[in-house]
Amino acid sequence: MNAALDVKKISKIYGEPPNETIALKNVSLQIKEGEFVAIIGPSGSGKSTLMNILGLLDIPTSGEYFFENRKAANLSQNDLAKLRNQKIGFVFQSFNLLPRTSSLKNVELPLIYSGVGKKEREQKAKEMLERVGLGDKLFSTPAKLSGGQQQRVAIARALVNDPFVIFADEPTGNLDTRSSSDIMQIFKDLNNEGRTIVLITHEIDIAKLASRILTMRDGQIVSDVKNRPKKQIIKSKRKGV
Repeated sequence: MNAALDVKKISKIYGEPPNETIALKNVSLQIKEGEFVAIIGPSGSGKSTLMNILGLLDIPTSGEYFFENRKAANLSQNDLAKLRNQKIGFVFQSFNLLPRTSSLKNVELPLIYSGVGKKEREQKAKEMLERVGLGDKLFSTPAKLSGGQQQRVAIARALVNDPFVIFADEPTGNLDTRSSSDIMQIFKDLNNEGRTIVLITHEIDIAKLASRILTMRDGQIVSDVKNRPKKQIIKSKRKGV
């Protein structure tokens, strides 16, 4: 398999000496096409900073990053924006949906930015919502949806442009056990279809559903192991939203 994402000795430093904060320190990593990678670690370990760099939302202070064999440092802001819109799907803990906008219109947003015509984008958004089990919630606003349903809308939005890779940052963090199980099943199904997925989590039961688990601490990868994903999803979790 080809390397989808290739990180070479990157560091990320915020601030100036002597008060600088080292978020990442000399990190090297390859993620191949079709992998399902979970990144775990305590708060402040650097996992979200790493994901932001992988997702072309931030740049490293030093080192090199190649996205689909393209050196990120050589790309213009327009190129980066186009890649984020057309090649990357983002799913966040807080859903990031427009609150007064229907599920259908929320999912259409990436297609609007891509210049897709109204009829085509409505059809694609509808198909994605049906895929995640929300065909009966096309015109519901987020306030009328449960947390799990809102996250499904967010996943449909992430998928609608047929992205090269999906980044999910604590996608089950605000969900109860059953909703978490449903969301993770969607990610597993997507990976079984060949989709590359990078998932940030602090929950080991969630991480064990991936085929590879990276553990971060103090801005470095301290463990990188292949995993045989669990078949049963999430045994216990706090009662949720």
